[in-house]
Formats: sequence, C-alpha cells, structure tokens
Amino acid sequence: MHSNFIETINKIDTKNIWLIAIPFILGTLWDPIINLIDTSVAGHMESAEFLASLTYGNNVVHIFYWVFGSIGMAITGFTSQKSGQKDESKIFKILITSISFMSIISIFLYIFQFQLWNVFSLIFNQSQSVEILTKDFFFIRIIGVAPQLIIMSTTSWFLGIKKPNIIFKTWSLMGITHILLLIVFTNYYNMKLNGIAYAVVISQWITLVYVFIETILILKKLNINIIYKFLPKEDITLLLKSFFDLFIRTLMLQSIYLVGTYYSSNLGATTLASYGIFLQLSSVSYMVIDGPTLGSAPLIGESYGAKKINQFKRIYNNAFFSGILTAILFTLIYIVFGKNLINIITDIETVRLESFKYIYLVSIIPIASVLSFQLDGAFSGMLKTKEMRNTMIFASLIYFISIFTLTKIIGNYGVWVSYIIFALSRGLSLNYYMKQIINKLK
Repeated sequence: MHSNFIETINKIDTKNIWLIAIPFILGTLWDPIINLIDTSVAGHMESAEFLASLTYGNNVVHIFYWVFGSIGMAITGFTSQKSGQKDESKIFKILITSISFMSIISIFLYIFQFQLWNVFSLIFNQSQSVEILTKDFFFIRIIGVAPQLIIMSTTSWFLGIKKPNIIFKTWSLMGITHILLLIVFTNYYNMKLNGIAYAVVISQWITLVYVFIETILILKKLNINIIYKFLPKEDITLLLKSFFDLFIRTLMLQSIYLVGTYYSSNLGATTLASYGIFLQLSSVSYMVIDGPTLGSAPLIGESYGAKKINQFKRIYNNAFFSGILTAILFTLIYIVFGKNLINIITDIETVRLESFKYIYLVSIIPIASVLSFQLDGAFSGMLKTKEMRNTMIFASLIYFISIFTLTKIIGNYGVWVSYIIFALSRGLSLNYYMKQIINKLK
C-alpha cells in the first residue's frame, strides 16, 4: 500500500479531506479547550485536591463517553457506506437505531449510578477529602450522560453524511454555553468544583435541543421521510456486532487511562494533578491529529462501499500524510512551549515542577500515535471493527506489562514510556491487518 505512497499525495484528495476535517477539528477542539479551562479554574483553587478531584471525576465520567461514544465510529462507517451505495432508505434508520441504543444505555447508567460510584471508589481509594469532592462532582455529571451520548451518536451520523459544519456548530454551542455558565457558577456563586459540573450538564441539555432541530432540517433537505422504523434484522445484527467490538476496543483504551491514573494517584495528589494536566494537553493534539483521520473516514467508507479501491488507497495515504505533519507540529509545540502551557494551567508550584519532568516524554506521544490514529479512521470507515478490537487488546496487554514493570524502576516516567510503547504497538499491529486487507482487494 505504501510502495507508491508519494505518488498518491495530491491536492484534490487532501483538500476534500480537510474540507471535512477543519470544521470537525474546530468543533471537537471545544472539548479539550473546555477541559483545559476547567483544569485551569480548578488549578487556581486553594489546594491541589480540587485539581486532583477534577482529574479523578472527569476520568470516571469520560469512561462512559469513550466506551459508548466509540460506537459512533460504527455509525459513521455504516452511514458513509450506505451513502456510497446510494441506499438512502437506511440512512435515517441508522440514526433512529443509534439514538434508541444510546437512550437505553443512559437509562441503565442513571439507575445504577450509586453502584457504579462505589466500584470506582473502591478501585481508586483516594483520600477522604478528594473522595468527598469527587463524589458530589460525579452525581451532578451523571445527569448529563444521556444528552452527551445522544449528541455523540448524532454527530457521528452527521459525519457519515458529510455535514461537518453542523458538527462545528453543535460543539461550539456547547462550548460557549459552558464557558458562560462556568463564569456564573464559579465566579459569581463561588460553587467551586460543583460549579464546573453544573456548567457541563446544563450546556449538554441545551445542545441536545439544538441537535434535534438540525436533524429535522437536514432530513427535509435530503428529502428523507421521517418514518420511525428501525434497521432490518441483519443490519442491526451487523451494527450490534460492531458495537460490541468497539465497546471492547474502547473499554481497553479506557483501561489504559484508568491504569495510568491509578499508578499516578499512588504517587500522591501532586503527581495525579500533573497527570491530569498532560491528559488535557494531549487531548488537544489528539483532536487535531485525528482531524484527517475523521475527515477521511466518510470518504473511505464511501469509496469502500462503492468498491472504488484506488480511490480508497489515495484517500488513506493523503490522510496519513496530513496526520504526520500535524503530529510533528504538536511535538514541536510541546518541546518549545510546554513549560509555558503548564504555567498557564496551574499556579501551584509543586504541580508545575512535577509536570516539567515529563515534558519531553509527552512530546514524543503525537508522533508515536499518528499511525494508529490514521488506521483507526480507515478501519472504522470500512467497518472492520474486529481488527480494531484485536489490535487494541494486544497493545493494551503490552501496556499493562510495561507499566507494571517500568514504574517499579523509573517511577512515574514509566507511565509515559508505557503509553508511547502502547501507541507504537497499536499502530504496527493495525498496519499488519491493513496490508492483509489491501492484498485481498487487489
């Protein structure tokens, strides 16, 4: 696939990818930006315990977003393939099926919220003060899980039909309302960590109303009749299989962050706060590097569904080339401006000094991750979820062995070295499967 890599790089495919990627990046960048703002607000509170609690609480709540939100990859792939096959009758049915699925999941999470919290509390075993702060934060944030999951599935559907501008407007509305509410709750009412939680939840419900309005307008423009029917049994079976594969895949991915949080928390609140800062900084780079991946996913799905193999190869190569450039950019940003970014996020000197130790290691992560990111987009577009699941399991096992071994030798440095090893393992194993798929298509 890569023998004529340079020859396939062209302006037209790159332009088409970035026409989808840019509004998608600008929209989804609101999430890490908001997280950075929240982290900065908590980082300027009176003790590191607030920042540690925010990191702890966000990691717990985001498990639900990552595990179930990853189903959006299947929604995008399936929708784009049906678009490539000109099967418009199933496009709306995909949306109805996915929203129904997310609604059922959200109801179960809300019903068992107390049991879930008890499990997380036992796993992390934080100090009493951090535990009390995080518990209140968690029970507020759980109210916003339902709208967030529905929004994530719907924006994945928007991506499948190549409507990135709607995605930009959706996340921008959530981001702007969050900031306004954050100012009110933390500055005027001094609600501290709970103020951050309420700002998140209210902005999520406001945005859900907007998403429903936009969906109705899009369906009318596409002349798709709004008939509340689910997909046929065979398609639901395919999606459920894909959902399960992606559930396992993302559950393993989340276990990486949870294990990293666990090892950092064992080294104290300062190390955990530092870990949270780097997670937020990394998430910004991931969003941008992932832009070409997500921009290419609907195009890859269309070309794969229409069996246009040469076009499929061109789109993937152009997306990968763009991903490499953005990864190099973020590596340079972290090397040159890393300390400045940390100083902006927190004024707690102990957290700053702890974070300065790991800047150069964290700077390697964007380049180490780029191959796995781009292949993720290609595999989701093709709906090859089994391979995504298997490679994630393999890379996660490598990570667990690595972090268990290295943290005993080099302490918290081992957390970040292990993540670099994980990213490389996942990229190389996905590339192995991609070569097999391409050979079969020839």
